[in-house]
Amino acid sequence: MISTKLLLTLTLAGIFMVYYMFLTPIKIFNIFCEEYITMSVTLTSAIVFLYYKRKLKGKEIFEFIPNSNYVSIKSSIIFFLLFEVVDYYTTDGFMGMISLWFTYWVFGLFAYFMTHNINFYKNYKTYQ
Repeated sequence: MISTKLLLTLTLAGIFMVYYMFLTPIKIFNIFCEEYITMSVTLTSAIVFLYYKRKLKGKEIFEFIPNSNYVSIKSSIIFFLLFEVVDYYTTDGFMGMISLWFTYWVFGLFAYFMTHNINFYKNYKTYQ
């Protein structure tokens, strides 16, 4: 098991290193610009996350959604490899495959915030 925060941090660093080695700065910029909708939804969920975190400060947080802070390394690697095989054959090979990594990372970050937001919301309703 690995902390979800640590996994997201390490994968973002890995994505930037691979992008820096294999893609041009213009291509990297275009990848980020293409994800403006997903990034804005993720930013909105992050703001909601911070709101609930502030509202529930000092209160005991019950885990309505179990295991939201840790994920299995084995299942993460298996999902990653499965997606990579599919992406390699459905996009432009290696370059198309790595171009989708940032998209997957943003969706992972969104899933992290949403699971915690649901948990925070249920805790918030419990305390009211």
